[in-house]
Amino acid sequence: MMVGSATFHTAMAEIVVGSMVLATICAVGCSMVRLLTISESNNEALMVTMDRASLAGSLLALLFLPIVILSGNIAADGQAESALLYNKFVYSGLALGFWSAFVIGRLRMGPGLWQVRSLSVLQSTTAALAFLMTSMASSIGGKLVRGESLFDIFPFWLPTDTAAVLPLWASASLLILGMVTAVFVFKFTLPKIERLEHS
Repeated sequence: MMVGSATFHTAMAEIVVGSMVLATICAVGCSMVRLLTISESNNEALMVTMDRASLAGSLLALLFLPIVILSGNIAADGQAESALLYNKFVYSGLALGFWSAFVIGRLRMGPGLWQVRSLSVLQSTTAALAFLMTSMASSIGGKLVRGESLFDIFPFWLPTDTAAVLPLWASASLLILGMVTAVFVFKFTLPKIERLEHS
């Protein structure tokens, strides 16, 4: 018995959303513990646990996110020209970028980044924005498949029913710009970043 594409996509999306909820809550928790500094002796074990949970959740989500994007494309068969589908790809790409930045930042700087207040805020903000982008993509997916979404309870809705489709030359230019920027970042910035360990 074969599993339908919509069912498979839903199962994969639930894995991703669950992992991202865990990662986001733990990242914001790490930042809040550092900002509120209640009792250092009681916080250290909690910080280590939340740091590891946020990293594990974001890594699992990154592993499954491409599968979710591809299976969502298959599940939305027949809506290839839909503006909602275009916007879903945009938000999925933004989610992938933010989660990648979260994971790379944590792996490059180490667990000690939570001890630096500015880095802690930046890391938790990145996780929150990544989760927002993921939620938007999921919400649009609900609109495509079921005609409703979780965000329908809000009194506003972002304009996702229209999409600006760029010409091929503009898309290619943006792709080249992104690749050149990534090369510069990896070549000139990342080698200078020092890993921060727990003190």
